[in-house]
Amino acid sequence: MDTGTTVVLADPHAMVREGLRLALEATGRMKVVGETGCTEEAVRISSRAKPDVLVIGFGGQERRVTRAIRKLRALEPETNVLVLTDPEHRESLDGIIEAGARGCIGKNRTAGDLVIAVELVAAGRLRLPRQASRLVQRRVATNGSGAEARLARLNGKERKIVALTARGFTSKEIGRRVFMTPKSVDNARGRVRRKLRLRTRADLVAFAHAAGLLEGEA
Repeated sequence: MDTGTTVVLADPHAMVREGLRLALEATGRMKVVGETGCTEEAVRISSRAKPDVLVIGFGGQERRVTRAIRKLRALEPETNVLVLTDPEHRESLDGIIEAGARGCIGKNRTAGDLVIAVELVAAGRLRLPRQASRLVQRRVATNGSGAEARLARLNGKERKIVALTARGFTSKEIGRRVFMTPKSVDNARGRVRRKLRLRTRADLVAFAHAAGLLEGEA
């Protein structure tokens, strides 16, 4: 039987997890299938439960959180990651995005905002707060020529690969959409990064934002 969107919650504070669970399950469209206060345990639970979304709280432990995101993306690429962030840690958003999180939302937002963010991320869409968008776009602004001129260097398929990569899709998922093998997607992405002189995934996300490849995405 379809249970709707399945979610695993990871936050060091039990009270926060309880509030998140109540907010999500009150919709009748989501079910929390696991929760923990440990990032490492979050990866183990998620690899076993295979939820649509892992919601993970970020409290300044950037290295642990980014390591958990990367490990989960490798073990269970179908699970999308939404990170709960504190306003004072906005400068860590760049690393979170680069690690493979598909969305970030501030802990000061409402329960309704959280529900929308989880739904967007579960659907494979990118959900970034305004300050994150400014961070990634600033990287493009300091990385050579303008986005429009650089976009002209890419063919149609390369543009699709950039957009899908920036939205968090894996090489296998992208390959199904552009009719290429995962290895060919990896090779094409490497060519794009060399063409545009992009060093990291965060640089690629920045370029996709600045070039308008993610227009219409939340």
